[in-house]
Amino acid sequence: MTPYEPAVEWQTRQHQRILRQDVTAFAELCELALPHLVSFLQHQFPHQEPHTREQAAIDCLLNYQRRPEQYDPEKLPLWPFLRLAAKRDLLNLIDKQVRQERPLHSIDDPVIQQQLPPEDTLEAHFRLDEWLAQRSSYSRQEIMAILNREWDEPDKQMLLLMIEGVRETEPYARLLQITHLDAAAQRTQVKRAKDRLTKKLQRFGQRLL
Repeated sequence: MTPYEPAVEWQTRQHQRILRQDVTAFAELCELALPHLVSFLQHQFPHQEPHTREQAAIDCLLNYQRRPEQYDPEKLPLWPFLRLAAKRDLLNLIDKQVRQERPLHSIDDPVIQQQLPPEDTLEAHFRLDEWLAQRSSYSRQEIMAILNREWDEPDKQMLLLMIEGVRETEPYARLLQITHLDAAAQRTQVKRAKDRLTKKLQRFGQRLL
């Protein structure tokens, strides 16, 4: 469990105070948000170094302080927004570390794959359950039943690969029947297909509001 998450009304008021450059508002926000974000990242990335998780949480809050207008309260509450931003910042830190350690290896290298966290495919790197929970009162079973009725089999199979965190190109290439293409072309086609499916899933989420 992550630490206390304040009421949405408090989150909204605090954001408005920060927009007005209230000198104490950001300190009050950090007092609650920093331990929450560190705990969230510890749950999401238990094998990462604690100082890396803490740095991502701090970076996230400082980035928000610099540009609070980037947050749109009409889309989601502030705490989920900060969790998304912290997770993105941590993923960026991890990717940077991997590039520094193995700059000449392909992203499809099995050694690199083992070092990277599962690839999230929803907006701002949200896990499927949490992302859908923010957007509807439907249960996971109800949502999956809708997907089973409305989505064709290839899209459902690709979604399952994405949810499971599969990063290698080859399983997607097999599903798309493009294994005859060279590696670069496969990566391009797979990225295009994953981007399309992500947008499709986002539209599906909007229907559940």
